[in-house]
Amino acid sequence: MTNTTSRRRTVALVATTLGAAALGGQVAASGAAGRTVTLKNIAFSPKSVSIAKRSTVTFAFRDGTTAHNVVSVGSRRFKTISVRTTGSQRRTFARAGTYRYQCTLHPGMTGRIVVH
Repeated sequence: MTNTTSRRRTVALVATTLGAAALGGQVAASGAAGRTVTLKNIAFSPKSVSIAKRSTVTFAFRDGTTAHNVVSVGSRRFKTISVRTTGSQRRTFARAGTYRYQCTLHPGMTGRIVVH
C-alpha cells in the first residue's frame, strides 16, 4: 500500500467517524450502498438513518413470530411494506428529504430516513 492510499483511507475513516458523531452515532451511507433497518424487539434499529439520494434502505424483519409493517407517514412518502414476520424488503430513495415511518401494529414504533 502506498503512502497516498494509506492517507486516503485514514482521511475517509476520520470523515466517517466525524460524520457519525455529528449524526448522534448514525453513520451516513455514501453512494448507493444503502443501509439496513432491523425490526426486532418491537423496534426499528437504528431508529434513524442518513443516506445519499438514490441509495437503498433494506428493512429486515427479525422479530421471530411478531408481525410488523412499515407505513410511511408525513409529507415525504414511500411504498408501504405489508404485514410480515420474516424476510426483508428494500426501498430506494431518489429525492432528498426526511421520510418518517411507523409500524401501525405497535404504537410508538417509529423511525426516519434522512436523504441528502
